Amino acid sequence: MYKPGISGNGSPAATPSQSFGAAAKATKEVSSWYGKVANAWGAALDRQADRAVTLAERMNAGDDSPGVALQVSAASHQLAFLSTAASTASNSIGQALETLGRKQ
Repeated sequence: MYKPGISGNGSPAATPSQSFGAAAKATKEVSSWYGKVANAWGAALDRQADRAVTLAERMNAGDDSPGVALQVSAASHQLAFLSTAASTASNSIGQALETLGRKQ
């Protein structure tokens, strides 16, 4: 089974820098299911962005081996995939709610 992580044992090799989503992490609890879905997508995107930043910083610090370069590339592609999936899911839910609202 694939175990996401930065080093071979799954533990971070370096401390991530200040997350660009730090303001989003400090959001208060929401009561709507749509807000909870949005918060879950945001948290997943923040985690993946932190992973990509940590790996990029590792490369910038001098560990520019092909393995690390491949991990940076993979983390970036995973972030792009998650971003597209979050956008598609959000749009689909919004369109479904709009359609439901018209039928009421």
